[in-house]
Amino acid sequence: MSVKLPFLYFKGKSSLDFNLIIKSKGSYNAPARDVTITSVPGRNGDLIQDNGRYLNVTIPYDLCLVKRDARGFDELVSEVKNWLLSDSRYAQLWDSYDVRYFRYGAYSGGVDIKEELRNYGECSISFNCKPYRYSFEGQTAVEIPSGGATLENAEMLAAKPYIKIYGSGNISLHINSDTFTFENVSDYIEIDSETMNAYKGQSLQNNVMSGDGFPILSPGTNAISFTGSVTKAEIVPRWCTL
Repeated sequence: MSVKLPFLYFKGKSSLDFNLIIKSKGSYNAPARDVTITSVPGRNGDLIQDNGRYLNVTIPYDLCLVKRDARGFDELVSEVKNWLLSDSRYAQLWDSYDVRYFRYGAYSGGVDIKEELRNYGECSISFNCKPYRYSFEGQTAVEIPSGGATLENAEMLAAKPYIKIYGSGNISLHINSDTFTFENVSDYIEIDSETMNAYKGQSLQNNVMSGDGFPILSPGTNAISFTGSVTKAEIVPRWCTL
């Protein structure tokens, strides 16, 4: 019977590619809410201003490096350093403890692998992660016909989707009670609610969009419909949780 070794996945590679195994995972950290607390002289109780976002969260791992193939220990250590430190941008991070969700994590710390025994070493690393965990299921595009449809958000947080609407002329997107209008659309328009941009290919189209903010998919059932000349839409919902 094969033994499944615990691993983490980062920048498109598994830690097992480098004979690096999760020894233990830190606590399941939740991000802190970003608030500003102000004390006012002569007033009981602080004033709390909610800044409408969550802070990044640190995700730690204790790992062990085991020589399991022809590569030398020094060679494996070098490969691990190159993997983790090749750049400091965010990349998908997930592990074998929960294969349903991933984070966007970045790594910029040092890599200090101590050889405790011959061909066996240990290290501790921590990733700087965006606050949300995203479901892999929510990364798949869902086609919405011109007649509309519903999307079910099973998470407890509102999702900020990517939407591509195929159509022409003046069209409107309706999600529940919210309406977003787009003027003089030619072929298609794209909306990214995470980056808060409307565009077509490489061309920004924020000037043709009107509405209150950007589309969100609330927890529960979301009714989606269109007015105008729309053939279909594609939505990547990006379901997320903390």
